[in-house]
Amino acid sequence: MKQVFKRIAPHLYKRQYQAVNGEWTTLYYGILVDWKGKRRRFPLGSDRKTAREELMVYEARNVRKEDFDKDKQSTKPDGITLSEWAAIYFKEKTDPEKRSVEHERGLFKKLEPFFGSMALSKINRGMVRQYRTMRLQQPIMRHGKPVAKGKRVAFPTVNRELAFLRYLLNLAVDEELIENVPKFKGIMQSEKSRKRKRVASDEEYRGILSVMTRPNQRVVTGLYETAMRVNELVKLTWDKVDDKAGMIRLKAEDVKEKAPRNIPITPEMQAVLNELKAEQKRVPNISNRVFTREGRPIKSIRAAFELAKERKGIVDLHLHDFRHTAITQWSNRGIPPGIIMAASGHSSIEMHKGYVNVQERDLKEAFDNMFTRCLQENSLDSKKAASY
Repeated sequence: MKQVFKRIAPHLYKRQYQAVNGEWTTLYYGILVDWKGKRRRFPLGSDRKTAREELMVYEARNVRKEDFDKDKQSTKPDGITLSEWAAIYFKEKTDPEKRSVEHERGLFKKLEPFFGSMALSKINRGMVRQYRTMRLQQPIMRHGKPVAKGKRVAFPTVNRELAFLRYLLNLAVDEELIENVPKFKGIMQSEKSRKRKRVASDEEYRGILSVMTRPNQRVVTGLYETAMRVNELVKLTWDKVDDKAGMIRLKAEDVKEKAPRNIPITPEMQAVLNELKAEQKRVPNISNRVFTREGRPIKSIRAAFELAKERKGIVDLHLHDFRHTAITQWSNRGIPPGIIMAASGHSSIEMHKGYVNVQERDLKEAFDNMFTRCLQENSLDSKKAASY
């Protein structure tokens, strides 16, 4: 967990945490030595003005020589439970406008049945390990039903859930609700070896399109042509489409990396956009969303995508793999890495390289093209020599 902690005024400190999905949360703390000579640390919330006012209250209480230890006394011998702490966290420690909040609520929904009734002080390494074992044996569920027979929850999913649990426990330590956090090292597995290198072949792409309805086809084409993430694409609004410049202009709040991103509109993507504009002139579109079905915004094509894969016999292909596919194709076409990174939103060359997944067919095609050019050049040189 990344964090920044710095003093911004006498007794006032700002701490910034990076949430599970990469967004940053700011919290303020008061730190002072009380009249007993004991160093005290008080949580002051996420608003700077309120934090200053709260700090003045604590400073006044210190002048009056109040006993701060009484604040930590609980009617429960073991302290508050994880469910109680999460309720406080979501009510007081988060910004409801941040995109990460709903994601975190989803993570806690998985944690709560196992850990919810446990006191924070009673959560130990053994329980964390038990949770991991249990989750890895559970089937993947959507809408209350298993998505496929024998398909279990993957360890990257469990890693994200445990990362949020660790975040909540670390925050509880900062709030002086518990003294320490159990070690998660060795329980959360490394995901480096599981890095996906899957890209869709042209045959797979065309095959999936051939068995989809037109609204779903347009979303898949958008993913294939823009390297946008699924949520970025389905939530795209028309004000982000700059027809004159031929660009899709995403704002910082629209994307995971929290930095503006401009994506060139390819001819194939422009054809899709033109089709949607013409369709939405006939059917009212009150949402201003680009991708619609009969005037209503498309929220997901997951079910249609899974059915299309099944019908075409395609395995181990995810919707996010089209982002890998687009970036790999751009690289194969000779577009410089810096240009690709600007369009994809990657800030490091290491991340960019992780998305360029050259396939055997790409190697063969590149070398075949090179040898063909060499033969043509040699033939031209021979003709020139013979003409002298």
